[in-house]
Amino acid sequence: MATKTIERVRARRAAGTATVVAYTGAAGFVIAAGWFWLASKAVTVAPPPRIGPHVAPLQGLRIYYRWQVTTLPQERYYTSIAIAGFICLAMAASYLRGLAGRDRLLTRTGAVLIGAGAATWITGSVLQLGGHRAVGLMATHANPIETTNSIAFTIDTIAAAFALTAFALIGAGMLAFAAGAREHPGRRAWAGYTALVALTLFILAWSYAAGNDSRSDLMLIADGLVLLPLWLIWTGRLDGIDHESPAEA
Repeated sequence: MATKTIERVRARRAAGTATVVAYTGAAGFVIAAGWFWLASKAVTVAPPPRIGPHVAPLQGLRIYYRWQVTTLPQERYYTSIAIAGFICLAMAASYLRGLAGRDRLLTRTGAVLIGAGAATWITGSVLQLGGHRAVGLMATHANPIETTNSIAFTIDTIAAAFALTAFALIGAGMLAFAAGAREHPGRRAWAGYTALVALTLFILAWSYAAGNDSRSDLMLIADGLVLLPLWLIWTGRLDGIDHESPAEA
């Protein structure tokens, strides 16, 4: 009897921790995506300079990169908040168990894929932040602007490859969760929404592969501001699911 009581207390604590992690991640995504949207619309930063046809190309690049330097502090802030959101997403996925009844392979696979995707996105974002800082320092000192531009292009291309991989992995993990929960009584609506989130993440990954920056930004805002936060909140409020810590799984 005492053993069962202890197990129930541990289960409640694990469920409470999973809910807090999910809600924290949802808040992080909303703040980061909202801030990113405001920055992209030049609400919280100065608008990009208008470079007329009379300005020499090299001088135009210098003007642009000196403006970009002023946006870097905010980029560090909202990216750091997004990193916290992805950490919470990976933790929330690793806490979820019992979605597939007897067969837990799909849910375990989903947790691994989402964790790998979150780690990939964080790695690419840290590399991008460091690269943008280097580009900013080069742009504000006596360095060839062509070299600075080439380095910036390389950094952004590598970061896009990391993002593409990350969102594809997270989307695959979401599909695994959806497949695992589709026949679970009372979880079909959650499974359907999880599959929808997976689809949007695949579209986001495709937009990176296609080099469509405007679509990528739009999907980032939609997923970060609405879809992923709702998924985390819904997941945190699910009843009857075994919330086990990764160490107990």
